[in-house]
Amino acid sequence: MKKVIKKFFKVIGWILLVLLILFVILTIIFACMKKSLRQKNIDILEADGFVNLVSAGDFDMNVNIFGDGKYKIIAMPASWDYSLPVEMKQLSEYFDDDIAFIAVTRPGYGISGETKKDVTTEYIVESTRTALNNAGVQAPYILMAHSMSGPYVTYWENKYPEEVSGVIFRNSISTANEEWPEEGFPKLMRNGLAAIGTFANKTGWTTVKNALFAEENEDYGEYSKDALAFEKASVPNYGEVKNYNINMRTAWDSIQANDIPKVYITNDYETLEDVREYQMFLYGEVDEELAQEWFEESQSEEHKEHRKKISEYCKSLGNCEEVNIPASHDISDQKPEEFAKEVEKLIDRIK
Repeated sequence: MKKVIKKFFKVIGWILLVLLILFVILTIIFACMKKSLRQKNIDILEADGFVNLVSAGDFDMNVNIFGDGKYKIIAMPASWDYSLPVEMKQLSEYFDDDIAFIAVTRPGYGISGETKKDVTTEYIVESTRTALNNAGVQAPYILMAHSMSGPYVTYWENKYPEEVSGVIFRNSISTANEEWPEEGFPKLMRNGLAAIGTFANKTGWTTVKNALFAEENEDYGEYSKDALAFEKASVPNYGEVKNYNINMRTAWDSIQANDIPKVYITNDYETLEDVREYQMFLYGEVDEELAQEWFEESQSEEHKEHRKKISEYCKSLGNCEEVNIPASHDISDQKPEEFAKEVEKLIDRIK
């Protein structure tokens, strides 16, 4: 019996050794492939006018400029939103010539470079300001934050109010969002994810994975191949994950009510029909049971309390209006015309 057990563990040991050797070989190959795979997608994007790499300090940021209007909307992406430039290109088509959209992408997003620095709120704002200056895009700006960008825009408009003429919060993270646990298993899992993800990025595993498994999304129409190229080139920065809590605290501590016109746009379901419309947009069909479940969640006391906290956040900022457009998390993706009207109303307040 002891011989059988010994033989079993010996076989397992050999298998693990072979797998380790295979992993090391693949890692070396993928690390060599990373640059060429990314360049292949950058070439696709450059041919379609989606490449404008400028220095942001210690890395090159892709600053996509759509239009040369007087009112400059600086769009910052949600967490790992690789397709922001394509989304802004599409959205810009719903606006007049006096409005320009500038998509700025943090390190690790799309074809922007990578950084070894700590990804803090201050770092993101300063590097973005540097990139805009080097791209020839001068203030004043209308800052537009989607989701994760909420704290960065909040800090920016409080730190440099003279640069900001207006702010659009597009389903942005606010003081209504709770911090993540900073101890125990949740922290261990988050740090583990960040460590694995960072290793995969540096060694090319992420790039090879994207090259093999990323799929073209027809929702982007004529820009579908560009959205796919951005996804394949993207190397997510896990510094934002690790600094989630401290980045929010930095932003909230900076808040002082001011008169800069702002609008906070949410996407809550107001009726059951809103949920059905969203499911049709998302899936092409309606699941009545699931639709009812989603609607009930949107009417829960917990969600109402969340909305109340958003209102308190807007009040703390000063001169901030709340608007709801029942739609997807992106809002402008599902209902661009309604979203455009709200942006135009904000610009009317700025004029």
